[in-house]
Amino acid sequence: MVFPMISSILQIALERVSPHISNLDEIKALVDEIDKKADSLDSIIHKLEEKMEETEVTFRTDIRILINECRHLKR
Repeated sequence: MVFPMISSILQIALERVSPHISNLDEIKALVDEIDKKADSLDSIIHKLEEKMEETEVTFRTDIRILINECRHLKR
């Protein structure tokens, strides 16, 4: 079950960092994919970190930016 608040945090994070993202379409697709499966902010961050392991450097940086914003919003 996805909690709306968790989902909206991911969307807010994406909105805030989008000017700093190089691969915006790919990040949006990833956010949509994770949004459907996540049940907590920690699981979102974990899924993003898993994705980082299998991507190229620029996309990895984009994911790291998104993770950092999620952590910032969590506080």
